[in-house]
Formats: sequence, structure tokens, C-alpha cells
Amino acid sequence: MKKIIIKFLPALLLCNSAAAIELSQLLSTSTEPTPKIRVEPKYPISAARNGREGWATFSFVIEKDGSVSNVITQETSGSKDITLAAKKAVMKWQYQPAIENGEPIQQCVNSVQFDFRMHKNGTKKVTRRFNSLYHKTKAALAEKDYVKTKALLSKFTKIEYMHLSEHNFLQLLNAEYAKAIGNDAMQLAHLKKIKIATDDKNTEYELSLLAQRFVLELQLNKFKNAYDIYKRIEKNSVAKPYLAHYQALIKQVDEFIHSEKELIVDADIRSDDYWHYALVRNEFTLTNIKGKLNKIDIRCANKRHVYSIENNNTWKIPDAWQQCHVFIFGENDTKFNLVEHPFKV
Repeated sequence: MKKIIIKFLPALLLCNSAAAIELSQLLSTSTEPTPKIRVEPKYPISAARNGREGWATFSFVIEKDGSVSNVITQETSGSKDITLAAKKAVMKWQYQPAIENGEPIQQCVNSVQFDFRMHKNGTKKVTRRFNSLYHKTKAALAEKDYVKTKALLSKFTKIEYMHLSEHNFLQLLNAEYAKAIGNDAMQLAHLKKIKIATDDKNTEYELSLLAQRFVLELQLNKFKNAYDIYKRIEKNSVAKPYLAHYQALIKQVDEFIHSEKELIVDADIRSDDYWHYALVRNEFTLTNIKGKLNKIDIRCANKRHVYSIENNNTWKIPDAWQQCHVFIFGENDTKFNLVEHPFKV
């Protein structure tokens, strides 16, 4: 039985631990979207016939009249027809707009994920073709033959139809390769694409994935993402013995955010035409641009602005704006730095 699961993704989960209370004050909470009209996507016929599963996550703006606009595809499993079906659906949604001083306003930080599954927990069985290629790639990786590993990984793109379990195995394999060659950003990107059912059978596996992602987010200076993962770890039923360690790390993150040090994040636009980042301060600069950047879309809780970009542009975000995310658009393979400046007293 094919099934489409819709998951609303709040911009931030409220922090309850004393160790991270300062961070929770800095990154205030948002209200989960509550649509009035929710059109469910149609499972693509070709995907259903082939038992193909997938998922897609979107960021979007809720306008003053409750309509949806400026839908950005954040992450997908790679199936274009599934992504398109989900995007068409969310563009038809209608919301009750936010009210400020008696007037409707935009809601600019909203996310939703659509999971397309043939069965409740995804298809378990992998095809013979996938299994053969998977084990060849694992063997090359074990032998530290990274040239051969990369070549074998590229062959997976020729597998037109891939089940959710196959997709997860492939992402984990790519993550192992990225770790072996020392590419933290690539490793994190593939770990984020692994989708598993949240139930008692998967708690230890989920904790393992979250722990890896938490460390990588910290190493890449993506503190807001690390904080969100920490909140998910807190809810994991087998994580209790490790929470003190994570709380100590979150406290260090908070101390750094409020320090006088610059927060520098390496950015790289790869196969998508944009790079996304969640801000933890209110002033930042784009520097060392190598390639071409076109525009920056700044989305906060109830404000949104789009700007053109030049090297060493600096943006100062008003204190009243909350939960700000930036979507920076440009040509593939463009590299740059985003520098968040210390808070000014």
C-alpha cells in the first residue's frame, strides 16, 4: 500500500536544559504551521509501478492572505517526479496568516517534509543488481582504493529505480567514503539524506546517526543545526547516559556565540543552485567569493528580503527579526565564506 507522510518541521525546538538556556534565549521558538487547506500530493504513477520510494523537504513563505509562495526545495531523495509532485501540492496549501498588531503578516520560516512510501517502514529488500554493486564498492573502500570507490559510486546513478532502503544504504556508503577522504561537508550531506522510521526498533541506529551529524555540524561551525540535533538526541530513549556530555558541548557553543570571536563558515554551492545556513548572530559578511553568486534570500520569522551580492557585502539584521535563515544562490562550484560578527553591546 503506497503512503505519503507529511511532517512539519519547526524552525526551532525549545531548549529545556540549564546548560543551554542562553542559546534558547538567543534562538527563540516559532509556531508550527497549521494549514487550513492541505492538498496531499499524488504518488507518481511511474514511482508506484516500480515500487520506488522517496522524500522531499521544502522551505516556503506564508503570505498575508494565507497563500504559499517562494517554495525552495531543500533536500530530496533524488527522484524528480516525487519532488515535483510534492512541490505542486504544497504550492496549493492555504494557511491562517500570522497576526501582528491586528494585521496579517508574512510567516517566512516554514518547512515541511513529504515521505513517499510503499509500505509503513519502507521497502526492506534490495535488488540483486544493487547488492552486487554495493559489495564491490565496500570492498574497494576497505582496500582504501578511493579512485576505484569513487568510480563505483558513480555507477549507482545508472540504477533508475531505488527503494528507500537502497537509498539509505547508498547514502551511508557515500558517507563512509567521504569520511575516508576527509571531506566533512560531504559526509554530513549524505548522513542527512538517510531517512529511517522513528520507532523502538531504530532508536540505537538513530542515535548513532544523530551523534555523527552532531559532531560534524560542530566541526563545520553550523551551531544552529547542531543545537537542533541535540534536541532530537534528548528525545531518544537510549541517549540518557550521554546527555551530560552533549549538554557540556552545547554550553561551549553558547559561550562561543556570545564571545568576541568571528564565526567563519565555509560555503560551497555544489549540485544545487543555492547554499543554506541558519544564522546564530545578527550581522554577517560574505567574503572570499570564488565563482559567481547571484542573490541572497534572508528569511526570518516574519520578515523576508532578497538582495544582490558583491564580495565583502555585510548585512546587519534588526534585533526584532527572529530565526533567520539565508539562502545564497549562485553557480555550481562557487566557494565563499560566511562570517558572523560578534554581538555589539
